[in-house]
Amino acid sequence: MMPFNRPETGPGISPNKKIVRPFFGQDEDDEEQNWLVTFSDLLSLLLIFFIAFGAWSKVSTLHRQTTPPASSKAEAQAAGREVFQTVKTELQALLLNLGMGEGVTVQTGPQEILITLKEYISFANGQAEVLETSYPVLDTIADALKRCPDFLIEIDGHTDDRPIKTVRFPSNWELSMARAAGVLRYLIDRHGLDPSRFTLKGHGEQRPLVPNDTEAHRAQNRRVEIRLKNPGLNAA
Repeated sequence: MMPFNRPETGPGISPNKKIVRPFFGQDEDDEEQNWLVTFSDLLSLLLIFFIAFGAWSKVSTLHRQTTPPASSKAEAQAAGREVFQTVKTELQALLLNLGMGEGVTVQTGPQEILITLKEYISFANGQAEVLETSYPVLDTIADALKRCPDFLIEIDGHTDDRPIKTVRFPSNWELSMARAAGVLRYLIDRHGLDPSRFTLKGHGEQRPLVPNDTEAHRAQNRRVEIRLKNPGLNAA
């Protein structure tokens, strides 16, 4: 068998003749390069896998650390409901003992305590400065809120349908909001409650309890509502 030698140029070889070089060496180089490329891709994939796996492990660990077990949630809910019921009972008894009659009413629901102050014990007609007659009510509410720092407070102002137009209060909207703000200022300035716990709303005459067809009904609609909410409780 004749050996396959690399063609050379020289005497006796035509310069126009196509020279075919052996393919063995070229294929070996290509195979080696392809193998190196494949190995590099494999390493890259392994690196990406381990990075992703590490990130997933950290997220999973954090989730386990920050998610309380179901039993803890149930216990927290039970404790929250017990505190809420205690506060409701105490507030009802304390406000009843103040002897305000129908000037202060307390209603309760699964997630909130609604305290309603009628105008005649809290504000002068057409004014937004809190009267001293309402101080005992607000002091009692403030004491309860100090013992329950998780409770949130919403204060809603309401008026009757008789129009008002003064320099300070161009409409019932402004009057109702100013009255809610007056209650807020008292609770913050006198008792140092955290302002971030409060929400204010002024509804004007838009949400009457009863039709504004008599003076007695209008008096019922002129009110400030204080809602104490426990955000840690789910609806029953």
